[in-house]
Amino acid sequence: MSLPPGGRLAQLTHTVVVRAAALAGRVGPDELAAVLYRSGGSAVDPRRDPRWPHHLVGLAERAASGIDRYDRSRAEHWNGWTTPGVETSAQVHKVYVSPTVTCLPDALPVVFATATALDVPSWKVGADAAGLHRPDKIVLYLPSAPRADVVADALAHALDGFDAQGVPFTGQVGATGIVSRGQDRDGESWRAVVCRAVAGALGEHRVRLGPDAAPGAVADDALAALADAYDVVTWRPGTHRRVPA
Repeated sequence: MSLPPGGRLAQLTHTVVVRAAALAGRVGPDELAAVLYRSGGSAVDPRRDPRWPHHLVGLAERAASGIDRYDRSRAEHWNGWTTPGVETSAQVHKVYVSPTVTCLPDALPVVFATATALDVPSWKVGADAAGLHRPDKIVLYLPSAPRADVVADALAHALDGFDAQGVPFTGQVGATGIVSRGQDRDGESWRAVVCRAVAGALGEHRVRLGPDAAPGAVADDALAALADAYDVVTWRPGTHRRVPA
């Protein structure tokens, strides 16, 4: 099977699946799904000032005209901004923004300025160092796919010069992979749904091909088996794309 089209994130996701295939048969499906979901993160530098995430948020808020009209919230792992009165459960269309950690001081203000200018109803940012090193460190929520596409396109253009970390199992927007699209289904991230499906398929094809099969062969067969039910290029719900032979 040749590598599917779809840009840098499709290639990144394929690499993640191949690496997970090396674990298939040695760990259970739930653990393997968790490995897939957490993939793409970077190591936290223990020397970094723990106040750094707070400083970044301050920089970003100062760059965003109209930020005062948002309610700000703080959970254990996330800082959030939401338009008062918005039904958050209806904001299911997601825009991921994934700059490298070193780009955050310059990229995060651009994200906030764009979000407020386009009246994005809700977004969140990792609240600590671990959250800022994960690939899905910035997530914006919109009520419809067309609105999410507009925001994603604007962010991809505004952030084109920044280095991308990239979120596996999401649909790339723009040339670099710094912006991508996703969705929630029934209160759960679609990315979590597809990670479980991929984990299950990897386990099945490891058994079928045997313990000595190369991880790449296991991964390719697993993705091919999933291609009728999932878009294994963009991983967006509701679209299916066959893996090229």
